[in-house]
Amino acid sequence: MAKILLIDDDVKSLKIVGRTLRMIGYETIEVSNSMVTIETALRENPDVIIVDLMMPGLSGLDILDRMRETALNIPAIVLTGYGTVKTAVEAMKKGAFDYVTKPYNIDEIGLIIRRALEQNKLIQENKMLKEKLLEASQFGNLITQDLVMKKLLREVQTLSNTDTTVLITGESGTGKEKFAKAIHEAGVRRDRPFIIIDCGGLPETILESEVFGHVKGSFTGAISDKKGFLEIAQNGTVFFDEISELPYALQKKLLRVIQEKEFSKVGDTRTIKADIRILAATNRPLKKWMEQGKFREDLFYRLNVVCLTLPPLRQRTMDIPLLAYHFISEFNIRLGKRVTHIHDGAMAAMMTYAWPGNVRELRNIIERIMVFKVDDSVVLDDFPEEIKGTVGTNPALLRPLKEVKGEQAGAVEKEHMRMLLALCKGNVSRAAGKAQMDRSNFRKLMKRYNIVATDYRGLET
Repeated sequence: MAKILLIDDDVKSLKIVGRTLRMIGYETIEVSNSMVTIETALRENPDVIIVDLMMPGLSGLDILDRMRETALNIPAIVLTGYGTVKTAVEAMKKGAFDYVTKPYNIDEIGLIIRRALEQNKLIQENKMLKEKLLEASQFGNLITQDLVMKKLLREVQTLSNTDTTVLITGESGTGKEKFAKAIHEAGVRRDRPFIIIDCGGLPETILESEVFGHVKGSFTGAISDKKGFLEIAQNGTVFFDEISELPYALQKKLLRVIQEKEFSKVGDTRTIKADIRILAATNRPLKKWMEQGKFREDLFYRLNVVCLTLPPLRQRTMDIPLLAYHFISEFNIRLGKRVTHIHDGAMAAMMTYAWPGNVRELRNIIERIMVFKVDDSVVLDDFPEEIKGTVGTNPALLRPLKEVKGEQAGAVEKEHMRMLLALCKGNVSRAAGKAQMDRSNFRKLMKRYNIVATDYRGLET
């Protein structure tokens, strides 16, 4: 039941409004002394405040000012018998959700209250999401609560103030470019260029010119001198994405850059000093490629001074809710949507899908859902068949609960229990079995986290 705080020095009017709102299902707190408004609001934590504009002591506008000063983020509706455009505009500028002119229509005020409650729900959901995100590791726009990822981020912080060459490996979509950028932005070169070179995106002849530059007349069409990426990136960082695709002939030239800290433009005999940091990434097995003669052994060992291997999303199961809500928040802003909730069936589907495209695929799926979403919840039917059809098939989710507790406690343990119940359609015995726990102990944890088994029954799987 929503709680409404009413503030009006007219006691008779206060009682009438209070009685009417209680009749339509709201709980009310009635205050006739405007001077105690803020302390009452802080103590009672109402969902909506309805305040008269003209009162002795503190006026409605004064109360709006006090609310802003104390960061009291509760939707406020102003009642006024002086319904001029000027006072209404002033109230809205001070943060009022809306205003109603006396004498008011109860249907009108009821509609405004419902809209205010919807806004308050969104405020609280966003607050919870922000708190959840703050609990997780955030470094260079990388969000995680996974222990392996946290260890990698600590290594990133250690590496950031060195010039050590780093090789980042992992499946496509795991965030290799984000890791490279995080290393750059945390280091002393952060204010210098960060240049990304897609080694597989251009033919060899063009790629050589783009990376190293060329001089006029060095080949047909070279009508003037051109700076390459290495020269543009001076004092900064160059990230060679998909380094396995770098043509063999250019691998030798890159080796010289790393070893000698210098390079030459195409068609030039002069050398240019290269004060740059080299980072590289690949989703290929470079050691195998090296054994097959596709990749230079000397370059491999120069690049592989430090190797960071990013885990696939299917091994970071407990990051999925966090990332999903993060992307929802992003697209709420970008698309002007108000999505605040993911239903348990939908969350179970995301938790059990293998995500071959990793974080990139998750983001793309959330974007596609958000484009067509007209209400405030993500449900199972929003997902494509390949995701809906895999609920219950990911063994990473079915680890014993004691392992989850050993890794991460609190919110993650609760999320794990919710997902097990979702997979077992609310069957506590089955969920406890998958968690390798005694049923009574599982129920005690459910009580601690305020989890109700019936909420998970009848889920489509």
